[in-house]
Amino acid sequence: MGSADLRLLQILQPDLDSHGQLQFDIRSEGTKSNPNLQGQIHIVDAGLVPSGAPTGLQHANGVLTLQNKRLDITQFQGQIGSGTVTARGGIVYGKNLQFDLAAAANGAQLVYQGLRITLDGNLALTGTPQASVMSGRVNVGRISAAPDFDLTNFSQAGTGTEVATTGTGFAEDVRLNVGVQTTSEVNLVSRTLSIQGDANLRATGTLADPVLLGRININSGDVIAFGNRYILQPGTMDFINPVQTEPVLNLAATASISQYNITLRLQGPLERLHTTYSSDPSLPPSDIINLLAFGQTTEAAGANPTPGNLGAESVLASGVSSQLTSKIQNIAGISHLSVDPVLSGAGNGAQQNPGAHITVQQRVTSNLFVTFATDVTSTQNEIIQVEYHFSPRWSFSGVRDQNGGFGFDFRLHKEY
Repeated sequence: MGSADLRLLQILQPDLDSHGQLQFDIRSEGTKSNPNLQGQIHIVDAGLVPSGAPTGLQHANGVLTLQNKRLDITQFQGQIGSGTVTARGGIVYGKNLQFDLAAAANGAQLVYQGLRITLDGNLALTGTPQASVMSGRVNVGRISAAPDFDLTNFSQAGTGTEVATTGTGFAEDVRLNVGVQTTSEVNLVSRTLSIQGDANLRATGTLADPVLLGRININSGDVIAFGNRYILQPGTMDFINPVQTEPVLNLAATASISQYNITLRLQGPLERLHTTYSSDPSLPPSDIINLLAFGQTTEAAGANPTPGNLGAESVLASGVSSQLTSKIQNIAGISHLSVDPVLSGAGNGAQQNPGAHITVQQRVTSNLFVTFATDVTSTQNEIIQVEYHFSPRWSFSGVRDQNGGFGFDFRLHKEY
């Protein structure tokens, strides 16, 4: 009889947060050279959370039975997030170590880079420490985003970092054959994005270096990035490289900027991504890029030169307003806020408007998006637009323009 505090594991693994107890009720039979341990090990309210891991095991309780050089999981249940995980199987020890283990998760939750992912699934681990296989299926039931989730920061997470591996650890000897599938259409919503899609993937490779194969479908949605709102068209991300995880994009997005309808198409692997631009009315690619970056074409920028002193002031005002609006967006929970400061001054004898144009865009639900634009010098110059998406194909738009007029239209998206 005896017990051990699992916090002692932190001596061997300092970046592991561990707690709980192991209670032993074990007796030894046989000879000194060939002992036969029998009895039980009770796991009492154990928790294991590796530092930096997207989740950890909490409130684990169970019974392990020792008999005839075999350790069997008689009973085991714990929590991952607000979900549960159970385990069964056993380990044969002695001259050679072999294991046959299985785990089932129900409503387990992972948190990664502002995303909360809910999972169900069954996994099995069989083999030896030198050669083993992890197989099974994981079903993704729901993905939700924190209010401050930023797709730009998420896509750049880990960029430029390298993971160095030395030796032949256990994780490098575990081969993967795990299916990953969404059980229904995933609806990912935050202040700055709304994406509907589904996935059918398979994890191969090793536990230390997993490789994804399969496809992610983007059915519809929109993303606010780099000061513009992009409407996503149906597209795909294919994973076809059996050696490394390499998404191949076939995506398109549209944006409306300064009365131009811009279409971007992204095709190919990320490292060799090919981007094509088109617009209605038609513009050359250089003008489209300038529109996306600065909100005006190169011709419009050349036709309205800014005096030297005023130019410096305008650049400073734009930089200050950009920092200010970013903070206001986060505090107020606004999807997108832009302030276009126009400073007073003389330019070629023309009078300049000393006011500023403010645009507020807010996602109310995943299907409802509202835009409010106004000139602060006049309460009459207000534009209000409401967009509602009934489905990926059907949408409704209603607008009240600066003159007080109303307009409505229904849109049907169809691919040929």
